Amino acid sequence: MVLGLLVGLAAAAPCAFDADALTFAGTPNEQAVCLTREVRQWGHIGEPREHMPQPLEGLIGQPTTIPRPAIAALLARRDIAQADVGGPIEGPICRARDNAPGAPTARYFVIHDTSTPGPDMNAPFPPDMDGAGWVGNNLETWRGRPVGHIFVNRMGQSITTADFARPSWWATKFERDHLDEQAGLFINIELMQPRRREPTGGARNDALAPDPGFTDAQLDRLALLYLLASVRKGEWLIPAFHGVLDTTIPNAHDDPQNFDLDRWAARLQLLLAQLQDA
Repeated sequence: MVLGLLVGLAAAAPCAFDADALTFAGTPNEQAVCLTREVRQWGHIGEPREHMPQPLEGLIGQPTTIPRPAIAALLARRDIAQADVGGPIEGPICRARDNAPGAPTARYFVIHDTSTPGPDMNAPFPPDMDGAGWVGNNLETWRGRPVGHIFVNRMGQSITTADFARPSWWATKFERDHLDEQAGLFINIELMQPRRREPTGGARNDALAPDPGFTDAQLDRLALLYLLASVRKGEWLIPAFHGVLDTTIPNAHDDPQNFDLDRWAARLQLLLAQLQDA
């Protein structure tokens, strides 16, 4: 998501999409490799990896086998309300075509950043951006605004703005331009991230993001959300980046910036190990 100023066109080939089958080309892992290419400044997209990092490569597209009661017990131990992580874990997941009966259920787990500008775009990043003192971490800002399913602040807390059982509002230009009335194919997750003006760019830009882009607490909550959404589908979803989906669309978005896919995969591996130990 770009809440500040728009960026230039993404300069890379889009991933091939079959609008009739409502799927990108290739196996689930091949789709993930294309859809998680690095999103760089100005919306430029990097080259695809050779393969997805583990454990993602071994999970994507496979049936989920983690019992929901075990997940519910984990949430209870961590004092995480199901309402804050997509809704009841026994609930369904949304369907394409605005939840039309018989339409395919959500297939893609789309990762965004909020690209939150500051009052002074030339100032340094706020020193308290990873704590409660930064206004961008206030989840209440998003209550009642289902422009994504979940918002995750830099302390790893989250708010559900659209239950996983129903589509969110258009969160990508790809959905707007290519899916028409077929919302519900994507589970959209927004990660709080401050932005500043890139000095080498024009007077009006928000291309500068912190590096690393996200905290361990955010990546832990993102791993949990990926697990929960996949369990509700009954199959591990295909990860995707907002900026890659919007490739070649005018004013394409440039998020998530500085997202470390290997680091996120490691946090997911840790979560799976914790569930197994429990």
